[in-house]
Amino acid sequence: MIGLKRGTVQLYDHDPAWEEEARRTILQLRNILGDVITDIQHVGSTSIRSIKAKPIIDIMVAVDRFEDILAFEKTLREAGFYYRPGNLPHQLLFACGSYYDGSGDLQTHFIHVVLTNSADHINYINFRDYMNSTLSAAKEYERLKIALAQEVPAENGRQKYLAGKHDFIVRMLAKALAHSYLGKTVEIRIDRPLGSTHPSHPELVYPINYGYIPGVIGGDGEELDVYLLGVEEPVDTYLAPIIAMIHRHNDAEDKLVAAPEGKHFTREEIAQAVAFQEQ
Repeated sequence: MIGLKRGTVQLYDHDPAWEEEARRTILQLRNILGDVITDIQHVGSTSIRSIKAKPIIDIMVAVDRFEDILAFEKTLREAGFYYRPGNLPHQLLFACGSYYDGSGDLQTHFIHVVLTNSADHINYINFRDYMNSTLSAAKEYERLKIALAQEVPAENGRQKYLAGKHDFIVRMLAKALAHSYLGKTVEIRIDRPLGSTHPSHPELVYPINYGYIPGVIGGDGEELDVYLLGVEEPVDTYLAPIIAMIHRHNDAEDKLVAAPEGKHFTREEIAQAVAFQEQ
């Protein structure tokens, strides 16, 4: 099944037909928009394989300029993609379904147009990938969705349903951002080098180099923190791959662990190395 009456909240088990419909829609949009598209992917709950979802297909389209998409508005409308101005900040929204062409009341697809490498572009992908790779988080999301679907009215409950998911999504996006760096090589700026003391707690001496990824904002509103293992002298900056992620259950920000290329640490060794702060 694909499509719901506008405003309705009903959840269905994941259906492989959703993925097939997403592929078909992506091909159709590529044929219309061509090189205007810098990235196009199936996102949203129907792209998370382990959870129930509303059977409405979400497609994320990244472009360099919104004007390039708006130039195709007439062609997109003729193909069944109806522009819905003013619905989302920092995005363009197109929608499909019989509600929009006046022949019925179904919504079937939402096309989210974002700017290439914008926060929205990154967040759509990170959230989907984190949910698909972290079953416990996906199931937590599913439980929330089911509870909200039972609380809100079957019809005209969509806005309350979306509002109820907001805090969870914000929290998961912070975790998803950290998770997206696993395996990547990053430049770390060390502001707490090995042997230095904590600026507010001089009794705390850092046994390892501790820093952050410049310009990458974590869940606490500060730059994303990184522990650097395997470097036995204080450094100012270091280029290294991210080897692990530390989940913090009582904090908005998870932290990353890096080590020089070719150096490996067990889970127990990492836990011991960061125990001075991660109690």
